[in-house]
Amino acid sequence: MQNTPQNPKRNAQQGLPRFMRIRSYVLLGLFLLVGCGVLIWRLYDLQVVQHDEMLRQAANQQLKDTSITPQRGQIYDATGKVLAKSSIVWTITADPSQIKAPGLTKEQLKALGGEESEEAAAQRRAAKVSEASAGLAQLLGLEYQEVYDKLIDGTKQYVVLAKQMDKPVADRVKAYAREQKLPVSVAQDSKREYPYGAFAASVLGFMHADGYGFYGLEKQYEEILAGTPGRVLSQKNAWGNEVANDDRTQYDAQDGDSLVLTLNAEVQAVAEKYLENSVKANNVTERGVVIVMDVNTGAILAMATKPDFDPNDPMTIYDPDLAATLEGLEGDAFTQAQGEARQRQWKNKAITDLYVPGSVFKLITTSAAIDSGTCTPNSSFNCTGHYTVVTQDYSCADNGFGVLGVHGWQNMGEVLKNSCNLATIQEAQLMGKDVFSDYYNAFGFTAPTGVDLPAEQQIRAGVSYHAAEEMSAVDLASSSFGQAQKVTPIQMITAVSAVVNGGYLVQPHIVSQILDSEGNLVEQIDPSPKRQVISEETSAALRAMMEGVVDGGRDGASGRNAYVAGYRIGGKSGTSEKLDKGRRASDGEYEKVSSFVAVVPIDDPQIAVLAFVDEPHADTEFGSMLSAPLTGNIISEIAPYLGIETDPNYAAPAEVTVPDLTNPTNSAYLQWDMAQVTLNKLGLAHRRVGSGTAVLAQYPAAGAKVPGGTTVYLYTDSAEVSQVPVPDVRGKSAELASQMLAGAGLNVKLSGAEEGTVTAQDAAPDSQVPMGTVVTLTIEGAAPEE
Repeated sequence: MQNTPQNPKRNAQQGLPRFMRIRSYVLLGLFLLVGCGVLIWRLYDLQVVQHDEMLRQAANQQLKDTSITPQRGQIYDATGKVLAKSSIVWTITADPSQIKAPGLTKEQLKALGGEESEEAAAQRRAAKVSEASAGLAQLLGLEYQEVYDKLIDGTKQYVVLAKQMDKPVADRVKAYAREQKLPVSVAQDSKREYPYGAFAASVLGFMHADGYGFYGLEKQYEEILAGTPGRVLSQKNAWGNEVANDDRTQYDAQDGDSLVLTLNAEVQAVAEKYLENSVKANNVTERGVVIVMDVNTGAILAMATKPDFDPNDPMTIYDPDLAATLEGLEGDAFTQAQGEARQRQWKNKAITDLYVPGSVFKLITTSAAIDSGTCTPNSSFNCTGHYTVVTQDYSCADNGFGVLGVHGWQNMGEVLKNSCNLATIQEAQLMGKDVFSDYYNAFGFTAPTGVDLPAEQQIRAGVSYHAAEEMSAVDLASSSFGQAQKVTPIQMITAVSAVVNGGYLVQPHIVSQILDSEGNLVEQIDPSPKRQVISEETSAALRAMMEGVVDGGRDGASGRNAYVAGYRIGGKSGTSEKLDKGRRASDGEYEKVSSFVAVVPIDDPQIAVLAFVDEPHADTEFGSMLSAPLTGNIISEIAPYLGIETDPNYAAPAEVTVPDLTNPTNSAYLQWDMAQVTLNKLGLAHRRVGSGTAVLAQYPAAGAKVPGGTTVYLYTDSAEVSQVPVPDVRGKSAELASQMLAGAGLNVKLSGAEEGTVTAQDAAPDSQVPMGTVVTLTIEGAAPEE
């Protein structure tokens, strides 16, 4: 019988006890079950639980998501001048962690024994970074070391190499990165520019380095100006650069809307020019403000704060006195002081700062007293020089009327003209605190105006003003002439507008239109008046009183320095004391705020001009001597520009004798602004030559007989009078010839017919004459066709 061979392994298993064989099968089954379960769970986790995350990571590895920066809306003045604009620029970034040295060949690895040391790898990477840094630095116009320091740190995944690059540079960088296989990205961005530099800076504001509006209109209208970013989705290679193929999706950006302001660049420039001079000439330490407003609509034509800053470089401290406070500081002390200095220069003082209004506020008290029926314009009040309320003694300042510091009996118009504190206190006492407070609230002094600018100062009872329930008799007395409350400049001019425009409290605003990126009108902004505060009759009475304050520039009128010949102007001065600051150590006096508000034409009000300087240090600190000239000089230029008509009853003088504006015996004439005040009153125009404050020379010279309206040139840098060539205007019309001569810096006197052709001129063509020379033109016949 043939024996069958035996399987040793099978025999061994059969030789095992039954329970051990079963346990082996069970363990094997459990192992397979657990293994399969883990595998299934891992697949479930990756495909279901982490599905979205895996897709995101895959997309990050394969897709390039590029943001498209929208074009930020522009900001225009009322005449269409561009005050803020944006241009497309590019930001260059890199991912240092992805900069790798080229891989080694098999031969190179074999020579190294099959593996490269970490030190050798680091050296090869450094060489790659060095080469890349040299190339990028040359393309970007940067220092090699600056680029190398950013790229050498392999732990960083994002560094900014350059910002605000133009397109040709961006294209060259992009091509270089693709060629050298560098993880360098080029992203579209936007650059904000302010073409006029330090112009309306506190109104316009500026942009944060991260690309959003940080101050002023840029912040207030951020959502409107910014637009909506777009996106580009495309495939990318291992170095993060876009792969050139058709698999690309683009979502276009939506450009921001633009703003058209009520602010007029020409009016703003005049306001800034005169304010800057006043702040400089009068050694003002806490800045100055000018606001020009349409009294009927609340439209702001100009809003200036000086000193200010250049929004193209807002981090620089431009005020030398302010910058000097940082000298010698280090560390945290320097950082804090620098931040405070920047905040101070950025602030729009016209809306962010409270000030003591002083006697300008008497317009409000007088309006309330008449409108409430407590008084009439003919009510009389007696000024004896002193007046006591409870235990507080008030003295009347000497304004040059009657006995020193005593005005005697006055009607309400004379109270304003004399700016008598004691009579104004009596007006308020007749009203009582409840009536006074009702009008104080109605005129808008208990809440912000809501002007469309950020950071308007909040108003709080007990801090900014005394509420009726807490107002004492002394509080009422001091508040009546503007010495016990604080207001913002924008509140004050808005209230004065209500005083003169028929009694309507307008909504101050600085944006008139919103346009889309194609220039189409999105929104017209014409706010309605909030309420009527006083009657038309009361408003008319106040206008007449305000005109009496200026009184045609006559001696004795407290507002005479705001007068401009030919215009009917009303106004009110204010000189307030900053009692909460304490007395000056130098002379024991309080710091002052000198202000003036003027309205033109006062018989048919169109614009109001509010000007004040905070803490002047000059020979005088009265608003009538500092801020009245400031407003008058502004009006002398903007009223003709705005087309405000002169008084039809005004007869311009045919001939005026030019005064001596450099007379050393009269120090007032040595100041440029006061020299111009003199010319304003005489009906002569003026032009400053230079940037100084003292008048060193003039032309036409003192004593010259010139036609009314002649421009007198005031030299403030040198006593040397400039020479200009005379244009040939023969054969031109009288109108064109006059324009040509004015453009050349010359004055005109017409002889013969008022209209027609120039047949002769008394100054030879192309001859050199002093700027300001009066050229006499002979006019005959009909005007030529030109």
